[in-house]
Amino acid sequence: MGKPPVQEVSIELISEVSLGAAPSDTYKAAYSGQLHFMNGTWYIKYVEQEEDGQTNATVKVKEDEIVVIRNGLVSMRQSYRPGVKTSGLYVSMAGEMSMDTDTRDVRLHYDEEGYLAAAVWVYDLHLNEQNIGRYTVQCRLTRSSCNTY
Repeated sequence: MGKPPVQEVSIELISEVSLGAAPSDTYKAAYSGQLHFMNGTWYIKYVEQEEDGQTNATVKVKEDEIVVIRNGLVSMRQSYRPGVKTSGLYVSMAGEMSMDTDTRDVRLHYDEEGYLAAAVWVYDLHLNEQNIGRYTVQCRLTRSSCNTY
């Protein structure tokens, strides 16, 4: 009894950023996308549409690692693994920046049918060696009720 290969999903991304004692900032975005499971990894795919263009985004989710890949108006590939510092590049119309993360936590939640329902990851972010703050990212997934794959 296998899972259908592709599920249409509504995606809610909530990012909370805190730096020191300052009040935290929260950013929310919603997308339509796809969720599928292959070779032990969940793949979440969606398109970020902006006025100036679009960015194709893929979030690869495993029990101990989340990888965010974005190509288009913004390009980046960053791995988030608890207790591991990772480096990458963040490229946008404003230019290129080095991106360093120190991941504190990764948590996954599943629905009653065993599908990925949410991923949460917490990390400290440095851009061009400047501390930007601690990010808590929640990626919440709601499967469409009429998947026909």
